[in-house]
Amino acid sequence: MRDYKQPSDMLRVHEGEHAWVVLHVRPRCEKKAADYCRLNGLPWYLPLRKKIHRYGSRERAFWSPLFPGYVFCVTTQLQKTEIRQNRYVANLLDVVDQATLVEQLRQIERALTVGDVVEVMPYLEAGRRVSVTSGPMKGLEGMVLRVKGKTRVVINVDMIQ
Repeated sequence: MRDYKQPSDMLRVHEGEHAWVVLHVRPRCEKKAADYCRLNGLPWYLPLRKKIHRYGSRERAFWSPLFPGYVFCVTTQLQKTEIRQNRYVANLLDVVDQATLVEQLRQIERALTVGDVVEVMPYLEAGRRVSVTSGPMKGLEGMVLRVKGKTRVVINVDMIQ
């Protein structure tokens, strides 16, 4: 299996003509698009989560994209044309607010490193924007939601909703 981890210092606002874009890729082509970026020397980010499928008594673990259909990439205007012609890319979304996207991607990366150890207190009201003040996810911001009777804090990437 290829390594789809990127160094965390890559998640930064790039200077000059380089800018983050969101690659909207064809179904099940996220890793192929990330490989294209890697082979062409483009900084990219593909957040993955571990999934486990059970087949009777057997288990199979694999890494699945957190945002199916999307890969985040840093390009120049000239490289955008080449990326649009790639057979794995369906559309290219320009990012207006680079700093906000980078901050949201950093929060996603931090949340993925923590795993499933998040516990939300039940007295938080749904719809409220919150900031985590202690614990392994300290500093992350999200929205409180009620899903299937459970309270969740959702970290959002505005660019892909």
